[in-house]
Amino acid sequence: MPSILFINRVYPPASGATGEMLRDLAVALAAKGWEATVLTTAEAGEPKNSTRRGVRIVRAGAALSRKSTILRAASYAFMLPWLLVRALLLRRTDYTVTMTDPPMLAALGPMLQFFKRNKVVHWAQDLYPEVAEELGVLPRSAALSNLLRLISTGSLVRADAVVSIGRCMSSRLTARGVPFKKIANIPNWSPPVSPVDRANNPLRRQLGLEGAFVVGYSGNMGLAHDFDTILGAAERLRGQRVVFLMVGSGPRRREVEAAAAARGLKNMLFLPPHPAERLSEGLCAADAHLVTMRPNLCGLVVPSKFYGVLAAGRPCLFVGPPECEAARAIRETGAGATFLPGESAKLAGAILDWAGDPAEHAAACRRARVAGAACTAQNAASEFDELLRSLA
Repeated sequence: MPSILFINRVYPPASGATGEMLRDLAVALAAKGWEATVLTTAEAGEPKNSTRRGVRIVRAGAALSRKSTILRAASYAFMLPWLLVRALLLRRTDYTVTMTDPPMLAALGPMLQFFKRNKVVHWAQDLYPEVAEELGVLPRSAALSNLLRLISTGSLVRADAVVSIGRCMSSRLTARGVPFKKIANIPNWSPPVSPVDRANNPLRRQLGLEGAFVVGYSGNMGLAHDFDTILGAAERLRGQRVVFLMVGSGPRRREVEAAAAARGLKNMLFLPPHPAERLSEGLCAADAHLVTMRPNLCGLVVPSKFYGVLAAGRPCLFVGPPECEAARAIRETGAGATFLPGESAKLAGAILDWAGDPAEHAAACRRARVAGAACTAQNAASEFDELLRSLA
């Protein structure tokens, strides 16, 4: 039985998208006959060693401070050697997969290769330090940033393989110097979403949205996202039977909510994140979903909420760079429409077109559902299985 060790800061029940992705993949690989172990950080109330759904979970005693950026960075810095020591103490596995939480986790790869004598794969959910530079967390091209880039690039080049979650990210990796033959493109996926009929959706009834065309935004409202284009479209659609349902939290939530209030946009409703048990109901409450990304982050991140939109069978309105994996997938499948940042009038027009043409909107929903059916944890596990066995 082949064995694999995954390393990531979070794993359920701890919240975090990377942890949920890891759980889905590890469970799917275990079902395929892999001996899967996850090394993660401690979670209150969780045992240090446990086995769930065929996956062994080992929790190390590192904690993350969120009190300030400096303390957060210090927590990450101490977390890396702690995870390395704990990984070295675990029995040898055939493969080790590092993720990108905490940042620079890829730097553990060469050391694990040397001491454990196993194959190392880096599963890149984002690229550091470029993400930190673009978000203003690190000064661009400063000595520290360049040192981190040098360490990161060296680790990626030495890895036996690097898994990218989008073709735009693969381009960034090759520009970094990672050989193209080492890169495998395996897209992310969504948690299972059960279709909820629009006419019988409890959330729509609760909010009084019957008869409205609902445009949803579901997920983090963060520094990587463009909201000006959405606000501009909502302003143009004031007075129409169109409602923007903004669901989620994040560092820019208050800013966006304040901007909507300042413009008098009563057609924008803000709700807290959906609980997991109501995810299907929440995603299916919208007739179409917004996904946005700032152009300077193209290839450094890929918006994971895009896959939840497809899984819900709703077309995606993507605002961001045309080279992004989400934009490319929409053009290839017809599962929505794409817009450049600032194209508020064009976005508003597309929304009105769907609102006024139920047949075309239904066709777009069908195309989204078909596209979403191809992006599953099981399909990703099959691709990972093939990749790992090819390294042997």
